Amino acid sequence: MERSYLLVFTADSARLVPLPAAGAAHLRRASGGGLEVGPDAEGALARLTFEAGEPVLSPIGAPLALNDVPLGAPTHLTSGDVLAVDGLRAIFHRDPATRPPRRVLAAGDLTERLRQEAERARRYRRPLGLLVVALGEPADGRAVAAAALQAVRLSDVVGFATPVELVVALPECGASALVPARRVLDAVRPLAPAARGGLALLPGDGDDADALLTGARRAAEAAAAGAVARLHADHLRLADDLEIVAVDPKMRSLLAFVRDLARSDLPILVTGETGVGKDLVARAAHAWSPRAARRFVSFNCAALPDSLLESELFGHRQGAFSGATSDRVGLLESAAGGTVFLDEVGECTPRAQAELLRVLDGGAVRPVGATAEKRVDLRVVAATNRDLDAESQAGRFRRDLYFRLGAARVVVPPLRERPLDVAVLARHFLDGACADLGRPAPALADDVMLRLQRHAWPGNVRELRNLMRYLAAVAGGPVVEVAHLPEGVSESAAPWRDRRDAAPGDRFRPLADEIRDLERLRLAQALAAAEGVRVRAAALIGMPLRTFASKIKEYRLS
Repeated sequence: MERSYLLVFTADSARLVPLPAAGAAHLRRASGGGLEVGPDAEGALARLTFEAGEPVLSPIGAPLALNDVPLGAPTHLTSGDVLAVDGLRAIFHRDPATRPPRRVLAAGDLTERLRQEAERARRYRRPLGLLVVALGEPADGRAVAAAALQAVRLSDVVGFATPVELVVALPECGASALVPARRVLDAVRPLAPAARGGLALLPGDGDDADALLTGARRAAEAAAAGAVARLHADHLRLADDLEIVAVDPKMRSLLAFVRDLARSDLPILVTGETGVGKDLVARAAHAWSPRAARRFVSFNCAALPDSLLESELFGHRQGAFSGATSDRVGLLESAAGGTVFLDEVGECTPRAQAELLRVLDGGAVRPVGATAEKRVDLRVVAATNRDLDAESQAGRFRRDLYFRLGAARVVVPPLRERPLDVAVLARHFLDGACADLGRPAPALADDVMLRLQRHAWPGNVRELRNLMRYLAAVAGGPVVEVAHLPEGVSESAAPWRDRRDAAPGDRFRPLADEIRDLERLRLAQALAAAEGVRVRAAALIGMPLRTFASKIKEYRLS
């Protein structure tokens, strides 16, 4: 008798079906009833393969359940697992003597394995939990590893990212991952009493291994000793009506830098792509400064024609130009004692640039038509999405003003470089938009979250906010589904596509996989266009009906 086998149950009997020790085996319905195992894939219901000596069960042509939970992706088997397929049930058994010893991965191997687990979860639309246990102090690594291995499932991945940081990947675990995460933490705490855990989930908190690991580490930092914390939105309340939502370490680090700068009166130049939140950074600099109790005046230099720009900024005297019927205080003077924010400062006219330099150098403004200057005490924060260095070299922006404005420079990263912020900002904006509409906020389906994580966000935070307002208006049910997403997000950012900003060498994968993904996408689109009528859907893509039906079954489409 083989040491690995299936105990297959039929209506009136049960029999043992031996399994190979390596290679691949396919499960199909036997002619006399029950299941049989063989190498041929034709007519197979499921496939059994071995990864590093461990058995992995994959669905093929029929709905498959493992321990009464529907199975949609390859999953490691443990002795005693019950599988159900095509109306048949079987129990997997494996003698412990044949099972290779478990091992705890070192940092290099762990990084690669986490990447593989994240890719598998993303490709097959399955949940994945990632736990980081911060031990708090050096401990007996072997003892900690042994304790962790006793607390995890066979399919879980265990490794050390650093000598004081244990990492556990929890495949097929979504919100329920808190249960096994606490079990792991409880197992290692006798060896590391100060240990604390942080948990991040795919797709809710990130869509790749790096984002999940960063998120889990951040959650662990916020956890109390002996507790497991989930990654959650951090709200920095700057004033009664102003808050910043930021979780990603890049944004948190930037805000800490801005808080330090705010204590001085140095001019600040905030740069970054359109929509990244440069105005919020300017408001934060004011709110954290000694000037917080005074006015914050915001002005968009691109919003007015050249003829009115100087008058708005510096004010004017009666009769200075046609229509100037009285004296007017400019925005710079009105912000005395406080902060003025000049958005799109790269659009200032040459004359306005010269006057602005006078303000920065001498602390004085000269209204249009005036002969005397007026002293003014203010802090200047400017923002632009232009490259002012290149603009100044080309003669379109005063170089002396560029250096004066850029005494302190803050570069706001684009949203695609802040992956942990995508999910929390999406929920924040959706909650706010639904509150404005007087309705409860719907949940975001996992497939929707995956697409949000993979989208390039050329419009950055502004684009995400507008998308959530759109979804609040069009998604009337309790869950936002992929069908609610506009085409630019729902299709171009599909989970199986690579990131647009990936390095050229990272964008390639087996051609057969890409063709398979494209085929599945076109089949799904045809079914949607034909409202589920297979004859019409097959005709739309020029595929024989029998082939179409077979592909529908293969890809588990409905």
